[in-house]
Amino acid sequence: MASLNLSYDFGDTMKPGRFAIVVLLAASVWAQEAAPATRSEGSSAKPRPRVGLVLEGGGALGLAHVGVLHWLEENRIPVDVIAGTSMGGLIGGVYATGESPNQIRALIRGIHWNEVLRGVTPYQNLSFRRKEDRREYPNAFEFGLKHGAQFPSGFNSGQQVGLILSRVGLPYSEMRSFDDLPIPFRCVATDLVTQEAYVFDRGSLALALRATMSMPAFFSPVREGDHVLVDGGLLDNLPVDVARKMGADIVIAVHLKTKAVNPQEAMSSVGVLQRSASVTIAINELRSMEKADIVLTADTEDFSATDYPRFAEIEEEGYKAAQEKHALLAGLQVGTNEWQQLQSARAQKRLLVPTPQFVDVSGANDSITRGLKHRLAGLVGEPVDENDVDEQMMNITGLGRFSRAGYAIREKSGQPGLAVDAEEKGYAPPTVHPQLLIDGSDYKNVLFQVGGRITFLDFGGFGSEWRNDFVAGSEYGLNTEYYHPFTAYTHWFTAVYGMADSSPFNVYQRNRVMGEYRNRRMGGGIDLGYVFGRSGELRAGYQAGYQKLSEDIGVPVTPAVHGRFGITSLRYRLERFDDPVIPRSGVRVESTFKFYDANPGTEEVVPTDELRFGLAHRTSERSSLLFFASGGTAFATRDTGFPPFSLGGPLRLGAYGMNELLTNQYFLFQPAFLYRLRELSPLLKQNVYLLSMYEAGKAYGQPAGVPRIQQDGTIGVLFQTVFGPMFFGGSLGDTQHRKFYFKVGKFF
Repeated sequence: MASLNLSYDFGDTMKPGRFAIVVLLAASVWAQEAAPATRSEGSSAKPRPRVGLVLEGGGALGLAHVGVLHWLEENRIPVDVIAGTSMGGLIGGVYATGESPNQIRALIRGIHWNEVLRGVTPYQNLSFRRKEDRREYPNAFEFGLKHGAQFPSGFNSGQQVGLILSRVGLPYSEMRSFDDLPIPFRCVATDLVTQEAYVFDRGSLALALRATMSMPAFFSPVREGDHVLVDGGLLDNLPVDVARKMGADIVIAVHLKTKAVNPQEAMSSVGVLQRSASVTIAINELRSMEKADIVLTADTEDFSATDYPRFAEIEEEGYKAAQEKHALLAGLQVGTNEWQQLQSARAQKRLLVPTPQFVDVSGANDSITRGLKHRLAGLVGEPVDENDVDEQMMNITGLGRFSRAGYAIREKSGQPGLAVDAEEKGYAPPTVHPQLLIDGSDYKNVLFQVGGRITFLDFGGFGSEWRNDFVAGSEYGLNTEYYHPFTAYTHWFTAVYGMADSSPFNVYQRNRVMGEYRNRRMGGGIDLGYVFGRSGELRAGYQAGYQKLSEDIGVPVTPAVHGRFGITSLRYRLERFDDPVIPRSGVRVESTFKFYDANPGTEEVVPTDELRFGLAHRTSERSSLLFFASGGTAFATRDTGFPPFSLGGPLRLGAYGMNELLTNQYFLFQPAFLYRLRELSPLLKQNVYLLSMYEAGKAYGQPAGVPRIQQDGTIGVLFQTVFGPMFFGGSLGDTQHRKFYFKVGKFF
């Protein structure tokens, strides 16, 4: 007879009824081993015990539950009720909708977990103006001034996780009871208001799953009425008691074994916090395991809670855990006909997604919801395409006002419709993007700047913005712009702006400072423009003001100039890089034509034109080829006032000193190779790259002794961090030009 190992001591707490059931189960195991044939399909038998499956939370470790489900189905072990917490709630909830383990496996493996857990709206889904924010302020920090200075309530808004759950729960958006699912289901969250476990047994399945997975400080909490809900693991990570209340006679609990703490191992503050929370969770798990009838322990010690890419290995551990208890579980096996009947009954309870006859939007004021409904009108009368709807939800968060946007099916006047819930950021607008810039182009004269961008969204109507940039340090100034679409539904806009700025303009020769200039500008302007979707913008306008460019220290390289400026401009920008900080694929184009009717230092009318082009192509998971090219002309070589273009400095012929080559006309070509040396944190998208670049250009009108074609090679290490890119490297060029430099902040 097989050993009956229930993973705990019965003690005096075993109720007579439960003890009798376990004895019967043991007898069944003995009978099956003595006579392995299953009972006759046509024979009468006592009603089988009602089996409950309880799945524990544990991040990526919860993928072991898929392996358990696979083994149970292979061996025809029915599951009558399911209860789960966190990742156990997700896996259990998907299974409860009637999905097979293979379908769950396909869902899990199709998720880009690092992107999902990073919680950032993909760059391609940002509106063009939000792309500008990410390019010009390339760090991961954002806070708001809605109720004073306030940061987000979680590292991750849960947007991408929420979209996955919206897909799963879409047919079950309004359930009177989770008992009506193909398999009755419950999941557990923690209510921060009542400080008690909150069991979801009705309502929106997607909302329930999002709440049970909302790990504190990592995901933003879910607000439901008067409840503020976070991960249920804090109070009931293995909800055996919930399965009992659902009527389970036999409870199978799946426990995820974690690695013990090594007292000699160094721990970060985050690690200490995680382990401290684990102690509390372990206590409530132990109590639950004592109440279970069968405990399946998956050996997941060698994995971490973020090891989602190792899904196959983790699933296998779950399969092994069930296999190890096969002798005990075999007593729950049903015959082939009964199994098929159970599967058929579940299939009949599955619901299909109806075609929406309307779109409703909630979560914002009337003018904003009208604008969103107009954008989503194309979804009405068409079968729901989850990929298309997900894209639309991402586009909504890409506007910058909303932390997340989800969707569900709602009925109104007997008609099904798509209900979109756009959750506004609790801390913004106004939104603040801080900035830190350290320019070590000349490590003997390091430039340091701090600043930020404050943006008031929908200021004067849907889509209107008031943007303010400020900076202090080696450069100081203020820029402000009011951007206003003609209507909420058009791509045409007008923008009025003003600026007051004082910035250094150091001129070098052979990496030695020849003159330290100060460029002071004050003025304003107005533009008329058109936005090409989320990737392009065309502007035409006029700006005027006063400029003074004068030397502070050193030998005058060029005469000081001051006076009025007046510029008619036409600018086109296309942004299709895949990342604002370190692009791996895509294209970027910027073309600017300017016509100076007034320019300090000359009485001539001066036109200029400049084109900048960038191309990135991913050659492997680790490497990319980059190519940058730029060129500009003033259509003349004299009488233009202060030269409008310059070469020299990082990514502008790095071996040359900053602004060493002043010119009225130039071109520059820069092929480069980018190779990822190490992935520091996939969750935070922190990487270390090796960058090598060849540069060749020409600045026209240079004195004798300057090569006709200026060239150099650059190599260095580029760090991708939450503070923005950091570069350390050097350049070696012609005519003994060489330089080591570093830079923190905007790079490409």
